This record gives sequence, structure tokens and C-alpha cells, in this order.
Amino acid sequence: MSHDDIFVPGKVGEEFLRLARSPRNIGSLANPSGKGWAQGQCGDSIEVSLRIEKDAITDIKVQPRGCVYTLVCASAMSELAQGLKVDHALNLEPQDVVIALGGLPEDHLHCARLAVNTLGEAIADYYSKFSPHLQQSRLP
Repeated sequence: MSHDDIFVPGKVGEEFLRLARSPRNIGSLANPSGKGWAQGQCGDSIEVSLRIEKDAITDIKVQPRGCVYTLVCASAMSELAQGLKVDHALNLEPQDVVIALGGLPEDHLHCARLAVNTLGEAIADYYSKFSPHLQQSRLP
């Protein structure tokens, strides 16, 4: 067990503990509308796959690899993004994940950034596939 797997009372909230015990939306989607992967400064990574219908996230799966903080932040982000219109999901901030979890230790705030940034990568992939006017605007 690493130091990241030890819960220090007062350092994490009840929501953090709930998601640590029972993470949500773990896995990957077959034929996703968008898929993204990102690696954090610590070496942990998250993969996000999205199903988007009528400009809303109808399904989301995450595959976090790393410490329990990365797992919990990915799970929390997926719960926040589920059901949102794509443009609203793009407005999610790392602080939204931190608030949803009831706080994070300072040295693990980067896990919330990783989760939100990976969601952005998956949405960018969706746009690159399904938004022809965006593809044309990228042409020289």
C-alpha cells in the first residue's frame, strides 16, 4: 500500500470516501463519440470515453491509472459531466471536482486538473470527428 492509499481523517470528505469505495463510470465505451487520454505531472493517467447525443453527454466512462486520488477525481468528474450539454461540460473546472469531493489535500489538486483536462481532450476528439465546420477552420 502506498502513502496515497492511506486516508488521513480530516484530509478528505465523505464524498471522497464514497467514491474511493465505489467508483462510478469505470470502464470504456465501445464506439465512443469522443475519447481522450492525458497523463499528469505525477505519471498517473486517465482515459475518458464519451457518448454524445443531441449535444449532451449521455454516457461517460473513465479509466484512471494511478493513485486513489486520480481514481476518485476521475469518478467525480464523470458524475459532474454526465448529462451536461457539451458546452457546459467544457466549463467544468478542477475546483468543481474539488468542491464535489468536499476538498482534496493540496498535494493532490493536480488530480482534479488531470480529470477535467482529460474530459476536454475527449470533447476535442468528438468535435474533430463530428463538427465539419471546425475541421475546415483548421485548414491552412
